[in-house]
Amino acid sequence: MPTSRKAAAVLALATALPLTTALPSTAPPAGASPAADALVAATSVAAAELRGLPGRPTHSVVALNDLGQVVGTADGNGPAHAVLWSPGGAPTDLGPGLPTDLNERGQVVGLEPRRDLGPYAQHPRIWFGGGETDLAPPGAGWVLTSSINAHGVVPMTYSSSPYGYHQERASVWRDGAHSDLPVSGPHVALTAVNDAGVVAGSRSPTSGADFSAFRCTGTTCTRLADAPGGYGPYSVEAVNEAGVVVGSRGTVALRWEGGAVTVLSDNGRVAHGEEALNERGDAVGWSVDADGVRRAVLWPAGGKPVDLGVPGQSEAVAVNERGEVVGVAWGAGGSSARAFLWRAGRLTHLAPLGGSSAFPVALNDRGVVVGQSTAADGTSRPVKWAPPPGAPVR
Repeated sequence: MPTSRKAAAVLALATALPLTTALPSTAPPAGASPAADALVAATSVAAAELRGLPGRPTHSVVALNDLGQVVGTADGNGPAHAVLWSPGGAPTDLGPGLPTDLNERGQVVGLEPRRDLGPYAQHPRIWFGGGETDLAPPGAGWVLTSSINAHGVVPMTYSSSPYGYHQERASVWRDGAHSDLPVSGPHVALTAVNDAGVVAGSRSPTSGADFSAFRCTGTTCTRLADAPGGYGPYSVEAVNEAGVVVGSRGTVALRWEGGAVTVLSDNGRVAHGEEALNERGDAVGWSVDADGVRRAVLWPAGGKPVDLGVPGQSEAVAVNERGEVVGVAWGAGGSSARAFLWRAGRLTHLAPLGGSSAFPVALNDRGVVVGQSTAADGTSRPVKWAPPPGAPVR
């Protein structure tokens, strides 16, 4: 899987709208407990604000790589712009668009709505080295893409005209050209790619219950084993270099390895995005315990689930190659989001910028974490946390 790390992909029709930085980015679970406030008493790391673009009041973070580059969105006062922050924190305006991922070379992939081309026209972009490349397949209308691997390979799905948004076709951009995949809609999602170019995704029918997940090598695609239990569409989140795939179906968390599928939790979900899985095969997300409490969980490859011991309702967002995990816990009634780092069984509180909430988005293999935080004035700001180095979990 790419070593650039992100937790959330822009894969819905909402990509046509400006991104916001509301906290948390997903609705908190019902009955969030004030016990989450106990995280404040844990070892704490201060947040450092990432400087935004002038004249744009709202910024959000999307991805981070091991070089320390960060990509995100600047919004307000016109169309949203992609922003690339250097390791030192200097922002560069990449131009109009909604970034979705960043690789180790510093290539940024994203999407730009094109209303000039039709009611449902959106083109994928790669921004790199001061230039940009339009990746839209010939005749495509509404294109969705969320990932780019270390070699600049980008999987995407698209409608066949600018007058509809159903994702009918799938393609992979590789070495400056498109390779069509033998999967078709009406609802196809191509959501993960590893550095070998293996891609994974899902397909949903217009009617009926023949939902499926698949994995493709080259232009050969194989249906993954159907999950026991669960109902409705699959959500494929990540694939690593061994070809292990993780995702969910409803509230059933799943891992596919070879031709077999394993239920990680029959009442939970794998975290959203490629950071849900590392190269060892460790996955993260949440699972509901016997008391009905949503718990942040690590599913080690070949091992038993590990409750991260976070007070209150919580979920894990991302795991790196060191086995470090970041996530969020909610205060009473979902009134605040507490960001945390879990390392070798110990919790570190990732403090907000003087406000009440912080939400982590990504971490890299050096342990640097990025996300959003409320400031003292109640606005949401892009931030970076740099916890002190620690020993690998194993």
